[in-house]
Amino acid sequence: MAASLATYYDILRVRQEAGPDGVRTAYRSLAQRYHPDKLPGNPEAVRVMAMLNEAYGVLSDPDKRARYDLSIARAQAQAAAPRSRPMPLPEVEEAAWPWYLLFATIAFAVISIGTVLYKMAVPSAVALPAQARLQAHK
Repeated sequence: MAASLATYYDILRVRQEAGPDGVRTAYRSLAQRYHPDKLPGNPEAVRVMAMLNEAYGVLSDPDKRARYDLSIARAQAQAAAPRSRPMPLPEVEEAAWPWYLLFATIAFAVISIGTVLYKMAVPSAVALPAQARLQAHK
């Protein structure tokens, strides 16, 4: 049984080796204690009773119980299995640096800075006042 998760055996408080009579007796005693009719208005009693019914439904049927025991055994085996090492990454040849990207970036920067400097040095026709434009045309 896993320490972190409750099994149906834990819910009914019986050992895994308990026979059908032991399971039935445990279910009846817990059902009498937690039955919603005995604890009216208690939502916890409804939840506990639902868990008891589910556990008893599985453990009282021999076929379901056998499958459930097998699933517990598999979970325990998987938890006890040593953790394998992660698969190593395949060896990859070092890729060459894409120098063309560096040159393209430098060219873009030079063109952008040149454009800004040109716009600062040469006044725009739109920026001139209307009178200056009229005098420029005369």
